[in-house]
Amino acid sequence: MSAARFRSRPSVATSLLVPLILITVATVAGANGTPSFRGTVTLVLCNLIVVVGLQIFVGNSGIYSFGQLGFATAGAYIATFLTLPAALAVLQTPGLPHFIADAHLGSLLSTLIAATICGLLAIAIGLPLMRTSTLAIPISTFAFLVVVYNVVANWDRVTGGQSGLVNVPTTTSVESAGLWAGAAVILSLAFKWSASGYRLQATREDEVAARSVGIGVMRERLIAFGLSGVLCGVGGALAVHQSGVLNPTTFYFGATVTTMTMLVVGGARSVFGAVVGALAIATVNELLRGVENGANLFGAISIGEAPGLAAIGLGLLLLATMIAMPNGLAGGLEAGELPWLRRLGPWTTAPPPEPCDAIVKGAPVDRPADGALSATGISLAFSGLEVLAGIDLTLKQGETLGLIGTNGAGKTTIVNVLSGFQKSDAGTVSLDGIDVSGHSPARLARAGLGRTFQAALPFPHLSGLESVAVGAMGTGTSRRQALTVAADVLDRLNLLERGGLPAGSLPAGSQRLLGIARALAIRPRYLLLDEPAAGLNGAECEELVAILGGVREDFGCAILLIEHDMSIVMELCSRVQVLDDGRTLRIGSPEEVQSDPAVLESYLGSSFLAPVDA
Repeated sequence: MSAARFRSRPSVATSLLVPLILITVATVAGANGTPSFRGTVTLVLCNLIVVVGLQIFVGNSGIYSFGQLGFATAGAYIATFLTLPAALAVLQTPGLPHFIADAHLGSLLSTLIAATICGLLAIAIGLPLMRTSTLAIPISTFAFLVVVYNVVANWDRVTGGQSGLVNVPTTTSVESAGLWAGAAVILSLAFKWSASGYRLQATREDEVAARSVGIGVMRERLIAFGLSGVLCGVGGALAVHQSGVLNPTTFYFGATVTTMTMLVVGGARSVFGAVVGALAIATVNELLRGVENGANLFGAISIGEAPGLAAIGLGLLLLATMIAMPNGLAGGLEAGELPWLRRLGPWTTAPPPEPCDAIVKGAPVDRPADGALSATGISLAFSGLEVLAGIDLTLKQGETLGLIGTNGAGKTTIVNVLSGFQKSDAGTVSLDGIDVSGHSPARLARAGLGRTFQAALPFPHLSGLESVAVGAMGTGTSRRQALTVAADVLDRLNLLERGGLPAGSLPAGSQRLLGIARALAIRPRYLLLDEPAAGLNGAECEELVAILGGVREDFGCAILLIEHDMSIVMELCSRVQVLDDGRTLRIGSPEEVQSDPAVLESYLGSSFLAPVDA
C-alpha cells in the first residue's frame, strides 16, 4: 500500500509555493524599485517573518500572545551588539562585556545567534507561562513585553536607554530578507504538518479532548512558543540591520498592534493567511501614510493633511474583517485548501487512504489476560455535597461493563476519576495492578486508557482523518504510522469515506463515532464510553451496537459503557453495575439487574422486569 496522506502532494505543493511566490513577487518589486521603496519592502518582509512567527504559536494553539515582539526586541539588540563596530560600541554601550563588544560578527552569524538566544529565552519564559490558563497567557505575555521594554529603555550603559543605538551596520538587503521570509514560511508549514503541530492544533480545537488522547498541552505549546521566539528574533535582527537605528519603542506597542492586525486580517490558522495579511496590511498602511501628508486622487480630488489616517484605516480594516470574515482573508486555510482552487480538479484532494492490511488482518495487540482497571473506595464531594461514596468498580480484560443509574447518580464523575480528569477525596485507582491515582489524563491515555465524553467534542477544523490520527500521535506514534492507524480505525467504523471532511461538518452520529475512533486510535486496553448513543436515532443506534459489538474483539480492549438506552446495555454488556446517589446499588448480569426490585424501583421501572420461566 502507498503511504496514507492527509492531503495530496499537489495540494501540499500549492500550499507551499503560493506564499513563496507572493514573497518572491514582493522581493523582485522591491529590488527593482527606488532606494526608498526597496527599504520599505525590506522592512515589510522583516515584519512578515515576525507575523509568521506569531502564526506558529497563535495560529496553532489558538492562544493570543502579545509578547512576541519582546523576542524581536531581544533579537535586534543581540544582533546589534554582535555587529556594532568596536569604536561605536565603546561610545554607545560602555557597559557591554568586552568579548561581545569586540565580536564584530557578520550579519548571517549574528542573526543565527540572535535567533538561537531568542528561542532559548522563549522556552525559559514559556516554562512558567504555558502552565497557566489560556486566559492568563495573553496577559502574562504582554507583561513580558512591558518588562523587556523597561529593561532596554533604562539600561543606559548597555542598550543606550531611551536614546537608543545608531550607526548599526545596514547589511539586510531586500533579497536576503526575501530568502529569510521564504525560510520562515517553509519552517512554519513544516511545523504545522508535523506530529507536534497536529497535537497543538488539537489543543486549539478542544483541550479536554486533546488531553484525553495523551497530548501534553504544556509541552506542545512550549515547543511552538520556542519556535515563534526564533522567528521573531530573526525578524528583529534583520529589521535593525536594515534601518541602522534601534530604540526601545521600535518593537513595542505600536509594532505589536500592527503585526497582530496582519495576522488576524489574513487569518491566524494558516501560514498563507499570515503572508497575505502581512503584505495586504503593509500595502494599505503605506498608501494611507502617503495620504496623511496630503494627496491628489486621480488628479481631481485634493486631500489635505490627515494625521492619524493610517491608524484609523487599519483599525477600521481590522473591525470590518472580524465582522465580515472572522477567519480572515484566507479563511484559515492554506493555499492548497482553498475551495476555488480545489474545484479546478480532483488533483488537489487526496483520495481516502486505504487501511494497512497488516493492521486490519493482524491479531489484536497482546493484552495481559488478568489485567483490570479498578477503583477502590472512591469518594468525592463538591462543596460539601457528596457525589461518590465509597465506590468500588472493576473492569476486567475481555469484558464489557455497563454502568447505569439516574442522572446525578455519579456515573460520569467516576469515569472522570478513572481517567484522571477529577481527583477523588479518598480511594485509589489502579491500572493492571499499578496505582495510578492522581495521574494526569495524558499520562493515563499513554498507559492505555481511552475515553469519550457525553458531548462529541470533535476537532472541528481538522478533517476526520486528522482528528483520529492526532489520537495516535498523542501517545507518541509517528505521523506516518498514525495515518495508517487512523485509516484502519475509520475503516472498521465505516467512516473512511468521510475521512477527508472537516470533523465539525459531520452529522451528529458520525461525530460520536469519530470520538470513539479517536479514542481507539491510542490502542487502549480500557475504553470508557460516556453515553455514546445520546442524540442518535434508531438506525444510528443499531449501527452503533453493531460497531461496538466488534470493538472488544477487534481492538482487544475492555469497555466500560455508560448508557441510558437499556436495550444497548443489555445487548452489549456481560455485567452491569447500578449506581444510585453516589453508591453502588447492584452489580450482576443484565438479567439479574433488570429483575432486581431495588433497581426497578430506583431506575428501570416495571417495564424492564425480566421474564420468568414457566
